[in-house]
Amino acid sequence: MVDANVLMGGGIAVAGLVAGIGLVSFAENMGERSKDRGGGLSADMATRITGGLMEDVEVDSVSDLSSLTDKLEAALMETGGANEKQLAMSEEDKKRIADEADDGW
Repeated sequence: MVDANVLMGGGIAVAGLVAGIGLVSFAENMGERSKDRGGGLSADMATRITGGLMEDVEVDSVSDLSSLTDKLEAALMETGGANEKQLAMSEEDKKRIADEADDGW
């Protein structure tokens, strides 16, 4: 039943599986070692690439939301699109937003 061809085929299949796992492991280790040395992609660049390649995934590229908000408010005031009074939030608004964001978890 089991002849030489079946044994050779099984041996080739096992060798291919081992080689594939070894190559994946080698590539992962090289990536980790590159990150440890300071090379490779930064987190921001990886996020941009991911966002460009994956259409169905929402990617947030803003790492510091408060600085972005400050920049947007400054640009609005500079162009005359809004004044400081319009952009100011009352304590009641801040509490309402915090309550809406709290989902109970």
